[in-house]
Amino acid sequence: MLERAVCRRRLLPAESLRSIPSDLPTLEPISAVSRMVAHVSHDLRHPLTAILANAEFLTQPNISELERNELYHEIRCSVERMNELVSSLLEGSMGRDTLRPGARNIVDTVERAIRMTSVKREFRRITIKHHHEGTAVGWFDSNRLERVVANLVLNACQAVSPDSGQIVITTTGDRAYLQIGVWDNGPGIPPTIRNSAFEPFVTYGKAEGSGLGLAIAKKIVEDHGGEIYLDGRNETGTLFKITIPFAIPEGALITASPRRSRSMAHRVNTH
Repeated sequence: MLERAVCRRRLLPAESLRSIPSDLPTLEPISAVSRMVAHVSHDLRHPLTAILANAEFLTQPNISELERNELYHEIRCSVERMNELVSSLLEGSMGRDTLRPGARNIVDTVERAIRMTSVKREFRRITIKHHHEGTAVGWFDSNRLERVVANLVLNACQAVSPDSGQIVITTTGDRAYLQIGVWDNGPGIPPTIRNSAFEPFVTYGKAEGSGLGLAIAKKIVEDHGGEIYLDGRNETGTLFKITIPFAIPEGALITASPRRSRSMAHRVNTH
């Protein structure tokens, strides 16, 4: 069922959206600060979920010391992501929130987004594959683009079967542009709502959906000077495509090691 709600003076928590009457009239747009609060609040759930899931793994009596250290590292990384999101919110409230692009590795960025999402208990039997071709290092804000990929992967995980779900992420880079594709074998998005899929508070088929994930992704991609769209030519499942500028400014220091190609697959089984 398609749900859509607009708040009059303040943004309601995501879980309150389902209780808003369906005949609510269209009202004033929310302020930039309220929009940022909504976006950050939405994305804080990703690292929070990862912290909880990895903490549960740490309680397992039969894990090795190496596994324990890896889980601890993932928890530390999730805490750092939360701190970055809160800092972004603080800076945004002062009108100073801007992109922080640098020479970054897109393969590392996508891998972090996959790990943070696939650790959730109900997603552990879903297969997630990532294929990369071409240049891996380009100029972008890694934390923001990780949020984009995490939101798309989360949507895909919620759309597919928990037992036979398949998600394929493709990244292709050259000296000018980076292209990202996120495909899933779910039921797809009905043509009747494809034009509104990126609008805030629009969600389909998810009782717990807030309708902010795609709106957040669109804002971040456009802040990078790129575009994101739903590929209507795809015959099965759902395919989102992203293109952003990837060129490293002349004279910029490259701090990440380039990789020419990479392919990986994740299947996290229930413990």
